[in-house]
Amino acid sequence: MELTLFKDISRALSPELPSNLGTMDQHLDFILPKVIPFGEDLSEGGFWLGKRWKEVRDDEGFHEAILHIFNAGGEYLLSLDGNVLKGSWKQLGASNSLILELAGKSELFDLRFLNSDFLVLTKHGDQARKGQRKYFFLVHEPATRGPQGEIDWRNLMEKMFNIWRENSIGLGSWALLFIFIFIILYLSFSR
Repeated sequence: MELTLFKDISRALSPELPSNLGTMDQHLDFILPKVIPFGEDLSEGGFWLGKRWKEVRDDEGFHEAILHIFNAGGEYLLSLDGNVLKGSWKQLGASNSLILELAGKSELFDLRFLNSDFLVLTKHGDQARKGQRKYFFLVHEPATRGPQGEIDWRNLMEKMFNIWRENSIGLGSWALLFIFIFIILYLSFSR
């Protein structure tokens, strides 16, 4: 209960996610610098290995159910509407980079953010110049569902922004808030 109260206060004191951002890439450009300090590294396999990661896009015509599964030992499974392709993954040294190999094609991706619900990668190189999407946005499959069913990409952006919002109010801010409340209470009872 107490932790929920702090999260609610943090959200109330933090700014809203701007509504004029437009595309998912623009949302991620805004959100990622804020949440990166709260993320993990690929070396922490418990956060991403053996989980069902659903690919999320903002394309109007994107309706496929694409799952990415990175198993220990380098096995990579891609499920496209339930049809599975096998490939492999390899971490590039100690860096936060992955090489994904599938159907004779190898691609290099750099980690941008990782936690228990989100895995955000970028393909190495200038993809925007080639007309490609900038981010490879994966969400742990259970986090894509809400009480009313599937959560759309905009609500997932809000959920990701909440990582920063719930962690952005530091101890100093809490101290100021409590001092402010104390002053108000003191002044109201001292009359």
